[in-house]
Amino acid sequence: MISARMPLRSAIAIGIMAACFALILADRTGLLPRLAPFTLALYQWAIILGGVALLLGVLNVLWVHMRRIQHGQSAWWQSLVLVVALLAVLLAGLVNPAGDRSPLLEWTFDSVIAPGYAALFALMIFFLGAAIYHRVRLGRAGGGWVLAGLLLMLLAQTPAAQTLLAPAWSAAITWILNGPVTATLRGALLGVGLALIVVALRVLAGRGDA
Repeated sequence: MISARMPLRSAIAIGIMAACFALILADRTGLLPRLAPFTLALYQWAIILGGVALLLGVLNVLWVHMRRIQHGQSAWWQSLVLVVALLAVLLAGLVNPAGDRSPLLEWTFDSVIAPGYAALFALMIFFLGAAIYHRVRLGRAGGGWVLAGLLLMLLAQTPAAQTLLAPAWSAAITWILNGPVTATLRGALLGVGLALIVVALRVLAGRGDA
C-alpha cells in the first residue's frame, strides 16, 4: 500500500529495482536460461544510462567552472586550465577518426592520467598507514598484531623480498593474498553494496531520516 510518506514515483522505482534484481539473480543462478536475453538488455540499458549520467556530470562540471571563470572567482585560472584541457581532449576524440585511439588521447592517458593514478595509489599506503597508526595503537589489544601483519604483507610484496624469500614463503604469501585477504575484501565490498541498496530503498521509501 502506497502511503503519503512513500510517493507513487518512489514505489514505482522500488518496484523496478526489485524486478531487475530478481531477473538478474534468477539468471545468475542458472535456473531460468531463457532470461539471458532480458538480462543482457538490462546490462545494455545500464551502460547507456551510465554513459548519459557521465555526460550530464561532465556538462555540469563544465557549466560550474565556466561560471567561476566568468565571475572571476578565486582560483579561476585553475578552472580555466580544467576547461581548456577538457575541451582539448574532447575535440581530439571527436575530430580524429580513431576516436579514443587518437595520438593525443593516448599521450594524455599515458603521460598524465596513468602517472596521476600511480601517484595517488602510491600515496594511499602512507595515508592508510597514518590512519591505522592513529586508530590502532600498539598498546591496545591486538593493535600490535594488526600493524605487524600490515608491515609483513607490505614488505613481502616488494620485488626485493620476492627474490630473497624462499619459494615456500612466497607461495604461502600468495595463498594468503589470494585466499583470506581477497575473501575478506570481497565480503567487505558485498556488505557495502548491500548497505547502499538498503539506504537507497529507505530514501526512496521516504524514510531516509528515520
